[in-house]
Amino acid sequence: MKLLSFWKPALWLAIICYGLFIPASELPTKPFVNIPHFDKMVHFSLFFGLNILLMRPLKKLKLNLKYYLLAPSISVFFGLILEYEQHIITISRNSDFYDFLANLTGIIAASLFYYFFVTGKKWEKYF
Repeated sequence: MKLLSFWKPALWLAIICYGLFIPASELPTKPFVNIPHFDKMVHFSLFFGLNILLMRPLKKLKLNLKYYLLAPSISVFFGLILEYEQHIITISRNSDFYDFLANLTGIIAASLFYYFFVTGKKWEKYF
């Protein structure tokens, strides 16, 4: 039953995979907003969300390894693997080290946000 608590991060991971592996021809040709490096903000947000959504279910498992170390480790693993596989699975997309750095920054920001603003607060149950 505890595995059911991972439905949110699993769904979010599926959304990330769709976004990373969609062929380049299906991406908008005109930018959604004209902000420099908007794709890096998208990567930051996707992995911020993944890490946040992993925190609560991992905390509920009460493992010997602390959830605030395990959730970022899992998120970094997926960020690295998915970014690497992006150019293998799709021929029209490339891996980008700066995309991975944006993923990593989102993961770190999410860990700090969860630790300082969510842990032990009344709204923690919503994560």
